[in-house]
Amino acid sequence: ASYINFNAGTLGPVMVEGRISSSAIVGAGSDVGGGASILGVLSGTDGNPISIGENTLLGANSTCGIPLGDACIIDGGVAIFAGTKVKVNPDELAKIKAANPEVNLESKTTFRADAFQGLNGLHFRQDSTTGEIVLKRSTREVKLNADLH
Repeated sequence: ASYINFNAGTLGPVMVEGRISSSAIVGAGSDVGGGASILGVLSGTDGNPISIGENTLLGANSTCGIPLGDACIIDGGVAIFAGTKVKVNPDELAKIKAANPEVNLESKTTFRADAFQGLNGLHFRQDSTTGEIVLKRSTREVKLNADLH
């Protein structure tokens, strides 16, 4: 079952199978997978309103605690909070910077997830051998099935 709390909602057709907490807004064409949670201002974001861009995918049972731009992906089961440590290899960091030229990111390999809040084209994954959260430049276009939405 899906759940959309008070003062929350979507900005167009969105697949919602998870939870959108208070004050969270989800952009058109996005998919909030089964059991996925978008935290609200009352549920652990220190009052930071969460917005999810267009054509973004939150995989099943994932948790999003930072604002995301367009065309982002959080893989199923992955939890991203402001303080989550994220590994980014230098080649992927260069791709993320190219997709978000207005942002000035340090050249390093470990960041807090909130360093990337609001950016476009991010893909958060978990390395199955180390357990580390890894960030890559997303190149996959998320599209809802027009016949169903």
